[in-house]
Amino acid sequence: MKHRKTCSRLLALGVLLLLLIVGGCKAKPKDERPLIITSIHPYELLLQELVGDGVRVQSLIPASASPHTWSPKAKDIKKLDEAKLLVMNGLGLEEQLTDAFKQRSDKLIDLAELIDITPVEKSRSREVNPHIWLSPQYLVRMAMMLADKLQSYFPEQTAAINQNTMTLVNNLSSMHQQISKDRAMMENPAIITYHDSFHYFALDYGIAVPATVQSSPGKEPTGKELAKLGEIIKANKINTIFVEPQMDKRSAKVLADEFDLKIQTLDPLGHEFKAKRITDLIWTNWQNIKTALQGEETLP
Repeated sequence: MKHRKTCSRLLALGVLLLLLIVGGCKAKPKDERPLIITSIHPYELLLQELVGDGVRVQSLIPASASPHTWSPKAKDIKKLDEAKLLVMNGLGLEEQLTDAFKQRSDKLIDLAELIDITPVEKSRSREVNPHIWLSPQYLVRMAMMLADKLQSYFPEQTAAINQNTMTLVNNLSSMHQQISKDRAMMENPAIITYHDSFHYFALDYGIAVPATVQSSPGKEPTGKELAKLGEIIKANKINTIFVEPQMDKRSAKVLADEFDLKIQTLDPLGHEFKAKRITDLIWTNWQNIKTALQGEETLP
């Protein structure tokens, strides 16, 4: 009898454990919120801040990868069909994704086209630089013009989008004023970046970029180009060479060793800084630029 009771208890315990295991293995409920897919992480930050929690936002290109060289897989392209709205930078930034985005033009926002950047920038340089999200002033224009578009796609979020847009524009404007104030304390600042990703940021604040390590993304400099960079470094009294997490750093190390330079990070995509907001991304990069120009230690 005692043996039977023990077996019954063990059986009951086994059933209870099985139920707990089965219950714990249940799939998480599917997220039914509408989905926005952006090409790059900075726009994921921007869009999520504008739409709030009522809409999901995901970037397709990992923040640890360069959008200039990243190649999508079939599953990445298929994911575009799940989204209610697609947001890309344009200007050739997402070269490997452009066709896939354009084929879904009925639900696509091209941000360079939205803020009509091309006529202005063609008058400022030979080629139109694609890194528009690193300019706080362009971000203000994007936010304000995106608000109308987002309300048409997500009318149930209208009140939240309006409030979020006002908050973001105010935060960007305040940050712009502070950066301008910091910059006014510097005389003829100059930096060398890894590639020309901070073109618009530098234009906004009158910071010279006399050279970049890579003349085009992913193209390592030749020996002749490195020698020319050395001349520019000495002429502009450069003390820091900036690298980017998405790029090979070997050339920067060569220059740093040769000219006794510090190596510090600028991250146009926010991966290194684990940015939670678009303003975090801009501000952290500015702090690293500012402290390098002032000869101080930069942020990690």
